[in-house]
Amino acid sequence: MEKLELNQSLPENIDPSCHCSYTNFDTQLKLPSHPTSTANISRKFTALQVTIALFLACNFVTFSCIFYLLPNSRYGPTSQAIAVSLLSILAGIEVLLAYWAFQSRHIELSAIPYDEQQEKLQGRSVFDLIPLPAYWINSELKILAVNQHLAQNQSLRTDDLIGQPISFYNSDCHFIEFIQGFFSQGEQSIYKELEIQTDTCTRNLLMVAQKSALENTAILIEIDLTARQQRETVMRESEERYVLALQATNDGIWDWNLKTNAIYFSSRWKSMLDYSDNEMNSLDEWFCRIHPGDVERIKMEMLNHLSELNSKFESEYRILCKGKTYRWMLSRGIIIRDASGEAYRIVGMQSDITNRKVTEEQLLHDALHDALTGLPNRVLFMDRLSHAISLAKRRRNYLFAVLFFDLDRFKLINDSLGHSVGDQLLIAVARRLEKYLRIGDTVARLGGDEFTILLEDIKDENVATNIANRLQEELTRSFNLSGNEVFTSASIGITLSTFNYERPEDLLRDADIAMYRAKATGKARYEVFNTTMHTRAAALLQLETDLRRGLERREFQLYYQPIVSLKTNAITGFEALIRWQHPQRGLVSPAEFIPVAEETGLIVPIGWWVLREACRQLSAWKIQFPESQSLVMSINLSAKQFTQTNLVEEITEILRETDVPANSLKLEITESVIMDNAEIATTMLFQLQSLGIQLSIDDFGTGYSSLAYLYRFPTHTLKIDRSFINKIDIDSEQFEIVRTIVTLAANLGMDVVAEGVETLKHLAQLKALNCGSGQGYLFSKPVDSQMAAKLLQEQNIIVDTTLI
Repeated sequence: MEKLELNQSLPENIDPSCHCSYTNFDTQLKLPSHPTSTANISRKFTALQVTIALFLACNFVTFSCIFYLLPNSRYGPTSQAIAVSLLSILAGIEVLLAYWAFQSRHIELSAIPYDEQQEKLQGRSVFDLIPLPAYWINSELKILAVNQHLAQNQSLRTDDLIGQPISFYNSDCHFIEFIQGFFSQGEQSIYKELEIQTDTCTRNLLMVAQKSALENTAILIEIDLTARQQRETVMRESEERYVLALQATNDGIWDWNLKTNAIYFSSRWKSMLDYSDNEMNSLDEWFCRIHPGDVERIKMEMLNHLSELNSKFESEYRILCKGKTYRWMLSRGIIIRDASGEAYRIVGMQSDITNRKVTEEQLLHDALHDALTGLPNRVLFMDRLSHAISLAKRRRNYLFAVLFFDLDRFKLINDSLGHSVGDQLLIAVARRLEKYLRIGDTVARLGGDEFTILLEDIKDENVATNIANRLQEELTRSFNLSGNEVFTSASIGITLSTFNYERPEDLLRDADIAMYRAKATGKARYEVFNTTMHTRAAALLQLETDLRRGLERREFQLYYQPIVSLKTNAITGFEALIRWQHPQRGLVSPAEFIPVAEETGLIVPIGWWVLREACRQLSAWKIQFPESQSLVMSINLSAKQFTQTNLVEEITEILRETDVPANSLKLEITESVIMDNAEIATTMLFQLQSLGIQLSIDDFGTGYSSLAYLYRFPTHTLKIDRSFINKIDIDSEQFEIVRTIVTLAANLGMDVVAEGVETLKHLAQLKALNCGSGQGYLFSKPVDSQMAAKLLQEQNIIVDTTLI
């Protein structure tokens, strides 16, 4: 930046130390007394003033333009040179205008009388010609003159500032040091940027100082750079944010000139594809590397954006890198249009989304496949099943089948060998199923130990049954799992597309029904679905619904079958048996609804109701028949009820509520319930015994009881199953079995109750074996509470001899 110089001389008779405003400036001149001489001097001095002011203005304008424009110019050196030339021409024009003004003023002054000339000269201010704040000071730092711009900025009159120290105008230390340093230096002109602190804000000023012809005086001009520097700061921060944003997003930039078809790729854009800066510089090089499966779609999306069908261009595609591998990219761009609305550029960004795509593909795979076996899961299987149903509708001869697998005794393997071995078994089963399937078939794991197979385009039912047989054989071979030789089998349900299914859920449901049918009829086999199975399943579902409603509506009632002493024929107790009075079907047999209640878990609330109602009835009978205080109520305890953690607490509470002594309650538990987990069962039995409750093993001889455990159980009674009693009078083997049980009970100090006593011969045989008690139709059918009360009133049972 060139220094500004102002070397024009002022007349010697001007007092440089004057402290007056310019309105009194001319009165300080020592003018000659001759009017003509005075007028000439005035005209010359006026010309000098105008010339000085105009040269200051021109220099200032030129300097300011260069200062503002050139450092921030975004154009090349040629454009800068043209700008300087234009500024020089403008400065020359201003000089010509100043000369014209001087000539005009000279003619005007010549035509005006002397007194008027003197008055006009006194009203003239040199500084008012400068379009920026300016002032004239001396080395004592006092203000000699100011222009209107400076006075207006301070909201003062010029007379308020004349003669004041410079600190009155600006007390900032940097400002004072600058002026003091300027007078102490030998340079004639200087400029410097200052940061001035005022009471309200911080200002950035460019100070231009020029020593005048009068000794120890100088002219100063202020250029306020605050707004410009604020704009520069905002622009710089914006650019920094843009650069940081690009660095943070790690994106590449592309800029396509639609008129020249030239395209710019940033270094980052190229590095994404492993290319250097001097590679890939054309549009063709970009599109030829896009995956063949994506390139036409990309072009169409770009064309749609150019045609304004889409507000922006955004597309995901695969592109070939330098290392001959494809990566996923997301490219986004937007059209830039000129004033006429014509598109001339598309500018965009490219992001590498390969990791995201890999993650999405993995998530999609995980969503559609079983995590343990890697097989398709239920979602994917149902999708393929839907496709097969659609295909069967379009092709009349297209037939497919679904096989539903459930491993037999899988829970036992899990419980005995642990879940890790169970998981290994599931994986091994999955591999064997895959091995023996045809190409195009689908095997899936639905969950737990359930697998399904979709056999597509088969000829007939025999294909499905043959594959089921082959897989059965394969699964029966042993599995070696962590050093354990494990055997398993599968129950298989098969359904065919011949039933014209509309929904895959219905087809899978019927295959499941057939599988349960296979499991119920012996396991390790298959069953082909038929409509009868569905009818039965629907009936069971309806039964479950009715069962739930029956529990809510209290449709159940208890019947009581007496237990009779075979020695005295006296009633020693009753067994409580539940009956269901269905509002439409009438009395429903327990054999029909108890298995459903067991399967659905409804047996637990039903069991609590039976226990509470039976104890309530027993308490009422003991009050009604004081002589029957030894009467015992026998109640069956289900497997699910026996495994309830609050069993002891619940029974204790019921006994307290009904005021029934604990020794008047006998709980009947089947062998299978006890032997499923003998150790836990033994602990529970001892807890019940500690309350004083009697315990009975029901249906003894039909389960897999262990005599080693029998003597350890705290049981009081063995109930011989009716299957042994039915033929006791005609089958010697059955007779010997009953003899053995009676003898065993006697040796262990237990009571014996024989179920199913229906004839006098049964009674005679049991008495001969010294069996203590009996229960059966010979004595009484199960009766309601009122009829049971009548039996108690009679005390002894009269045998109905008509049944012989």
